[in-house]
Amino acid sequence: MVKLLAIVLAVGTMFAACTLLGDDPPENVCESDLDCFTNVEQCNLDEKVCVPKPDAGP
Repeated sequence: MVKLLAIVLAVGTMFAACTLLGDDPPENVCESDLDCFTNVEQCNLDEKVCVPKPDAGP
């Protein structure tokens, strides 16, 4: 039982360390439309951010 508890604590510590040391998620910055989700976003070149494409409805 003690070994199982030690293993669970070790695994939990490893996951906590990975979370604390991981990189931040990427920011919503772009230099061209290729930096955005191609089907739903486009790059606003003035603000350098990805924005949703306007609807192509009638």
